[in-house]
Amino acid sequence: MSKVKVTILFSTYNGEKTLPTMLDALCTAIIPKEEWKIVAVDNNSSDNTAAVLNSYKERLPLEVYFEPKQGKQHALTLGFRHLEGELVILTDDDVIPAPDWIEQFLILAEEQPQFSIFGGLITPEWEEKPAPWLIKYGHLGILYALNGDLPEGPISAALISGPNSAFRRSILGPGYIVHDGLGPDATVAQFPMGEDTAFALRLEKNGAKAFHSRHPGVRHIVRKGYVKEGWVLRRGERYGMGLVIVRPDLFKSKMKIAGLPVVSALRWLLMAPASVVVKRFPLGGLRFKLLWAQSVRQGILRQFLKQRSAMNKTVHSQLGAK
Repeated sequence: MSKVKVTILFSTYNGEKTLPTMLDALCTAIIPKEEWKIVAVDNNSSDNTAAVLNSYKERLPLEVYFEPKQGKQHALTLGFRHLEGELVILTDDDVIPAPDWIEQFLILAEEQPQFSIFGGLITPEWEEKPAPWLIKYGHLGILYALNGDLPEGPISAALISGPNSAFRRSILGPGYIVHDGLGPDATVAQFPMGEDTAFALRLEKNGAKAFHSRHPGVRHIVRKGYVKEGWVLRRGERYGMGLVIVRPDLFKSKMKIAGLPVVSALRWLLMAPASVVVKRFPLGGLRFKLLWAQSVRQGILRQFLKQRSAMNKTVHSQLGAK
């Protein structure tokens, strides 16, 4: 009979640079190895990810699987077929867990029997120190999933962050079910983000309650390029795209023309010429706030256009079938 109490599940795509740091940290876990296991899904990586993962099989209770279809949703759905234990920890391939990380989640689940969704502390591990304007004005939760300012206690599932979250296995169902096209996908340059939030919100809608604790802790590796303005603004666009899917209630009452929210479209149009001028400003708070807002609007409009195109294709297909 299996003694496994908890499964750690993550997907990885071209994660060879951060995986050794993550897996080395897991080697220091204080919980006995027979009480936990790791399910890692290689999502069709083109680097040495597979070799890195396989090199840790003798040091960790690690199972490695391969999912050729690109997209985090497909990778985690494969991983869901191999879960064991009463608790499932979902994470990413670029975190540094504390030695008592797994044990703290098990303690939390035992101490809070009325809750089934759990979030833990996420602090930054900067490869390059970010500029003061980014620390002061950047939305660090959206950008890097940092949650150091989140108080301990019951929370909305919308505040659960993918790099450090746990779920009672009894509430999960058969797969990692989120909206199609949501989340990381290496086949597209810009994808709508928010798959972790959508997953937790779906479980909350089904009756599960969420709790945040600062005790299960990880450090989130923030790569050098991720503190540059270009990456940050692209992240803003992804966030806007994801809002349309994850929070459709925000747009239901908005006036639309040709399927686009009028206010967002007008603001984007008005700011488009101004953005050219703003980019001549020195890096700082004002420049960032204006360009960030424009990037989020652009993501919102991009996703509405994408949905309108998909709907038109469906209508034409149905008409052609008649």
